[in-house]
Amino acid sequence: MHTATTTIGKWGNSMGVCIPQEFLETANLGLGTKVEIHLIPEEGILLKPSHQRKHKSNRELRKLLLSMRGKNKPEMSQGILIDDSVGDEEF
Repeated sequence: MHTATTTIGKWGNSMGVCIPQEFLETANLGLGTKVEIHLIPEEGILLKPSHQRKHKSNRELRKLLLSMRGKNKPEMSQGILIDDSVGDEEF
């Protein structure tokens, strides 16, 4: 188990801590990673990566579709452009 000491700081109306880079790399966490926060009475706080599925954007899906042209059945090789503003919703 690795241990580090850090200080609680203020970010806007919230508070947070700086997590050492070594911890982030070992836990495979980075800027923008969604985490679950668990309060463990009389123990402390536990951060874990969230297990939400990562959804691909329309742009990524279209790129994948276009890369498959000619490699699938003919009726599957015709892609349509979907507006980039649609499809990035999270549920």
